[in-house]
Amino acid sequence: MSDEGEIIAGSKEEEKIKNKIRKILELVSDEIRVTPVRVLNWREKEIIVECEGNKIDAISFPYSLSTDTEGNVSDNFSECNDKILKVNITSLFEVNKYYINAVKANCKAVIFSLDNENRRFVIKYGNMLDYGPCPPPPIPAIYVKSSDFNKIRGKCRIIIESEINPYATGYVIEGITNARNENTVVHITSHHDHWLAGERDDLLAVSLLPEFRSNLYETHLISYTAEESGSIYFSTFSWSYGSRTFLSNLGSEDLDNILININLDNISEYEIIIKTVPGLKDLFSGLYTTNIIDVPEIYTDSYSYIRNGIPSIDIGSKNNPHYHGEFDKIDPNDSKIIGNINLIKNIISKIINNNIYYNFNDMIEQVKNSMLYAHPPLKTYLVNLIDRLRDKDIYVYRNLLKFYGGILDIEENYANVKLFHKSYGIEEMIKRKSTICIENFQCLEKPKESSSTYYRYFTYYLNELKEDVTNEYTDQLYLLLKKFL
Repeated sequence: MSDEGEIIAGSKEEEKIKNKIRKILELVSDEIRVTPVRVLNWREKEIIVECEGNKIDAISFPYSLSTDTEGNVSDNFSECNDKILKVNITSLFEVNKYYINAVKANCKAVIFSLDNENRRFVIKYGNMLDYGPCPPPPIPAIYVKSSDFNKIRGKCRIIIESEINPYATGYVIEGITNARNENTVVHITSHHDHWLAGERDDLLAVSLLPEFRSNLYETHLISYTAEESGSIYFSTFSWSYGSRTFLSNLGSEDLDNILININLDNISEYEIIIKTVPGLKDLFSGLYTTNIIDVPEIYTDSYSYIRNGIPSIDIGSKNNPHYHGEFDKIDPNDSKIIGNINLIKNIISKIINNNIYYNFNDMIEQVKNSMLYAHPPLKTYLVNLIDRLRDKDIYVYRNLLKFYGGILDIEENYANVKLFHKSYGIEEMIKRKSTICIENFQCLEKPKESSSTYYRYFTYYLNELKEDVTNEYTDQLYLLLKKFL
């Protein structure tokens, strides 16, 4: 499948790989479904970067718009006004905080570099972690290899011709195998869209889908579109759009029938790490105990399941040194890769061919932890939640998963996931000085310099906001628990 090259959601290349995946899944499935999904397709048609008369190899970051801009180069935000900023980063996840600061500093463009490998990363503009419509990126962002970074000096010209189609079509390919319990379903998932080479992220996982079959549960082997990009609104929650849309179109009964999701993403030669919702760690007893974390992973398709109240497991590796890079290619003879593949096949096969159950005590501990930042009216409902979990109430357990959400401190690289995330995010805002973005809610920015009077009323505003959020949560929990109250 890797011979198709870069697969961007909604592209002609996706059409080709869709047919290949379908043929592979047809060999092991009783039924094949291909579901079209409207996606935003971005394509770089041409890029030219020239500094002091020297042409420099570069690629653009999606969703950079077509542009022809020229300016002097600066490596300092404070001197960037009407200039082109160059930034040396240590992680692709630093891109967006620097991009936002570059826009605020009135830079004309941003040129990033990490190492000597071409890479792509979606730039975002607007409130982070937002599902809804956001502005397109106002300035272009490009990437050059570290060997060319010193050539970015003097006066540079950047020409980008890109194409955006917000009405493109991506595809979710689903192979279904029947089993004894037809109303109890397991989803094993991966994604086929990828930046540049994309073998670890995520073609290897797609190729593993045919290896899994359950005698107990109806099994859906799914390859998603639009995990890397494709959200039709330029939304800053730019990833996992395909799975989010696919699940939103399922009926409540279909969602209720999904017992568990097991998602495979970023499998490399490095040590395997497993991230789950609380309550699933016991499924790995005797199979794998080294790196299991009962905190959901936000940056992949498993998170879409969690937000729909479906217990989910994400299996990947601790590190992908070629993340979103041109050298993300796998040596099929690498003993570490082979070992990880065999380990994953054994883990999943054992789980889906045995009784799948939830450990409610793990979730009870998470609810107790959330009391540390919950407003008093919410705590009363949390006590009732704990009582229901002690009674092993599956309905309450699954619906509680919907209360997970992400929080991103703009000065940090990665978002955290918390129960009752809005309450947590507001509480963190009271403690911190930086901007806190709360998933699908808003970003809160504390004034850097203000009078004591302003700060007093800003704190009042946060407390009022927390009360509104508490009322929202208590209303939702009342509906969840009313048959017990």
